[in-house]
Amino acid sequence: MTRSLLTCHSSTVIPRTAQRRLTDGQLTALALGSLWLLGTLGAVTVGLLLPLAAFLHVPWIALPVPLVSIGVVYLVGFLAPEAFPAVAKPWRRLAWAFVAGTSGVFGAIFVLEVAEAFDPWFAVPFLGVPVLLVAGVFARGVGVQVGAGVLLMVLVAGGIAVPASLPLDTPARRLAATGVPRDRTLAAALGPHRLPTKTTEDSGSLIVEYTPQLWISPVWTFATDVVESCETAVKTSWRLGNTTCTQVGDGEFVRRDAERIEFVQRRGALSVHVAGNHNWKPEELRELAGKTHPLTDAEIIAAVPKSRGGNRTDVVAGFTTFVRAIFTGRSLGY
Repeated sequence: MTRSLLTCHSSTVIPRTAQRRLTDGQLTALALGSLWLLGTLGAVTVGLLLPLAAFLHVPWIALPVPLVSIGVVYLVGFLAPEAFPAVAKPWRRLAWAFVAGTSGVFGAIFVLEVAEAFDPWFAVPFLGVPVLLVAGVFARGVGVQVGAGVLLMVLVAGGIAVPASLPLDTPARRLAATGVPRDRTLAAALGPHRLPTKTTEDSGSLIVEYTPQLWISPVWTFATDVVESCETAVKTSWRLGNTTCTQVGDGEFVRRDAERIEFVQRRGALSVHVAGNHNWKPEELRELAGKTHPLTDAEIIAAVPKSRGGNRTDVVAGFTTFVRAIFTGRSLGY
């Protein structure tokens, strides 16, 4: 009786090693997922050497990027040989790692160029996709191999065609995305080489910001509905705290707090606002206000963000320019 119970019990118990063992499909999915994750992490860390190398035209700076990529692919293949049986032998695995690793690097550059049509942050979750797909062409299972190959071709073709079909990035389109008419924009005349650096749409006004440059402090300019008096509320979030307000002329007011000073001047149906740090004098801001003008096309391109709906981009040309900037540079910076 006891022996029969033990026999029955032993036949129904699954060994611990079998319980922990993954199926081939699960192991392949885990290996490919690891390549995607490690590829993404590598792109946002070591991969930052690529734009640095392109900017400095020093190819040696970019060398660690493909080396790390190849090493990561080889390591995943070594730790999960069942997931990639076609490249189980060391030399085949090394060749596979070289192809997948270098393709992953160039693929990440391609992803960045595609993202230029939309938003640079759009690229982040896709940076590890190229190495995943190229490695997947050699993974276990015909379905996985065919799927990876087809998806790779579709994404490359789509990555070229979709950005090329988007509307052109123009000053008028950028400004239209803010909803502020050009005649309600305001730019300061700070010299031909002093362009605004940032704009923020706020309650129908476009707040234009000039960052500090040499001895010139930061400046903000914007237009609002007419300010009749110091008590007139301004419908923007750009406000001074604990403000003192003084009327200094017909339709002219000076507002100031401990850190900033703002000059307000009536101009037709609008009031122009020119503000700066506390070291600006009211007469200096009045002079700036008298020289303000609606944003020009160059100023819009410099400061107004691109339309979030996407903008036409030549991905192939951008990719070629980026790669050429790395490999046609100077040796060691000389």
